[in-house]
Amino acid sequence: MLRRLSGGAAAKWRVAVVGSGPAGFYTADQLLKGDPGVHVDIYERLPVPFGLVRYGVAPDHQTVKHVTRRFTQIASDERCRLIGNVSVGMPDPSATAAHLPLPALREAYDGVILSYGASADRALGVSGEGLAGVCSARSFVEWYNGHPDGEPFDLSKVETAVVVGNGNVALDCARILCATPDELQGSDVAARAAAELARSSVRQVVLLGRRAPLHAAFTIKELRELTKRAGCRLTLEAEADAFSEAVVAAAAREGARSRLLELMRKVATPADGEEENRPKTIRLQFQRSPKAFVPSASDPRAVGGVTVCRTALEGPPSAAQRAVEIDGSEYELPCELAMRSVGYKSLPIDGAPFDEKRGIVPNSLGRVAGENGLYVAGWLKRGPSGVILTNVNDAAETAASVLEDWRAGVLGAARGGANAIDALLAEQGKPIVGFDGWRRVDEEEVRRGALVNKAREKVVSKAEMLEIAMK
Repeated sequence: MLRRLSGGAAAKWRVAVVGSGPAGFYTADQLLKGDPGVHVDIYERLPVPFGLVRYGVAPDHQTVKHVTRRFTQIASDERCRLIGNVSVGMPDPSATAAHLPLPALREAYDGVILSYGASADRALGVSGEGLAGVCSARSFVEWYNGHPDGEPFDLSKVETAVVVGNGNVALDCARILCATPDELQGSDVAARAAAELARSSVRQVVLLGRRAPLHAAFTIKELRELTKRAGCRLTLEAEADAFSEAVVAAAAREGARSRLLELMRKVATPADGEEENRPKTIRLQFQRSPKAFVPSASDPRAVGGVTVCRTALEGPPSAAQRAVEIDGSEYELPCELAMRSVGYKSLPIDGAPFDEKRGIVPNSLGRVAGENGLYVAGWLKRGPSGVILTNVNDAAETAASVLEDWRAGVLGAARGGANAIDALLAEQGKPIVGFDGWRRVDEEEVRRGALVNKAREKVVSKAEMLEIAMK
C-alpha cells in the first residue's frame, strides 16, 4: 500500500470485467477515470460487444444506440482491452468460444467484476407453456435484433399474437410485429427478421396487463410511439374506474405517471374521426391474467389460444395495489403466437454465490458477499430493472468500492492480468477477438447496411463474425 501511495508513477493493477454490455463499459469507464494505474480487460462471450444495446434495444430506436459511441471511446483507451469470444464460468454451449473458469480469472487479476446481465427469462408457471408458439419476448427480441443464438420465427400463419406483460419490451414486440417495411427502413433490424415481417399475416396484437393502467410498466415515450403508427390502430381496454378521480390523484404523486395516465385516457376514449379502419390493431388490455395456454384444435402440439381470467384490485388506488383473480371470469382468447414478457432473469456462474430467489449475486455496494476481490454490477447486481442509463450510477457505486478496496490495500498485488491466462486460451485454439477485430465487423456491417439504406446490416453468424474479425 505504501508503494501505491508513493510520489512515483501510479502503481499498475488489473481488473477483469465479465460482460461487455452497458454495465460493464460504464464500470470500466469509472475505474479508468478513478485511477491512472488501473488497466481493465473486458471479457465477452460473443465475438462482438455491447450486449443489451446491440441485442436488446429495438432496431428502430437508433438514437438509444448512440451510447456505443461512448463505449467505443472507452475501449479505445490504451488501458482498456476488449477480449471477445471468451466464455467465463460456463463453457459455451455452441463450443465456438474459448472458456475460462472464474477461479482462473480471479487468480490472474487484482479484482473481477461480474456484469454479464440477464440472459434468461421468467416463466409464468401455467399449463401449456411448453407448446410450440409460446415463447419469451426475449427470444423474439433477439431474433429481430440478429442475435447469433436467436431462434427462427414463422409469422406467415399468425393472425393474432398475445403478449403477456405491459412493459417497454412488450410494447417493442407489439410495435415490431405490426411494423411496415417503410417503418423499419433505416433501422438495423436483422435481414432474416425483415423478410419474415414483410410476409407476416399478423393483424392483431393483444397485450395483457394483470393490474390497471395506473400500474402500467411502459413509459410515455413507448406508448406515444404506438399512437403515431399510420397503419396500426391502438386501443385501450380497462375497467370503468380506471381513470377515476382517486386514480388520477394517486398518479399525481408522480409527475411522469400522471402524464402517462392522461395519454392512456386519451387512447381509451379516442376523439371523433379516429376510429377509421387500419390494417392492424394493437390492443392494450388491463386487469387480465393468463391462466393457461390452450393447444390448437388442428395441432395439439401448438398453441391455439390463451385462457384469460379477469382480475380485481384490492385496496385504494396506489402502486401497492394487488390484483386477485375473479372466480368464474375465464374466457379463451384465440391466438397463434403467445409471448411472455414478464421480466428477464440472470443465471448463476460457477465459482460465485447466487441468490436464486432474487436472481442476483448477493452484494453490498457491488462487493460480492464473502468474496474478497469479486464484485458485481448491472442487472446481476440489482435485478433486471431500469433503462440503459440506470447503469451509470450503478457502475459508479461498484467502481467506487473497487477503488476504495485498492487504495486500502485490500486487493492483492498485480498478477499480470490477461497475460497470465494467455496460455489457457492458447491451449483451446479458439480465435480471440480484440477491439480491432470488432472494428472490422462493425465497418463491414455499416458497409452492407449502406447498400440497402439501413443503419447497418448485422452479421448474425458467429462463424462469419469470426471470419471477418480475424482477417
